[in-house]
Amino acid sequence: MDAAYDDQVYVDDRTIDSHIKRLRKKFRDIDGDFDAIETLYGVGYRYNEA
Repeated sequence: MDAAYDDQVYVDDRTIDSHIKRLRKKFRDIDGDFDAIETLYGVGYRYNEA
């Protein structure tokens, strides 16, 4: 998050999680079997192209 936002903006740790949740929902609306965004606990997220 430090790389994405400058020092003048406060961003809660859950902000990124919220964005990922919305992205997953949008992809699943199109493809019910979508699971390409993987959660790496303690690290972040990874996109897996199949």
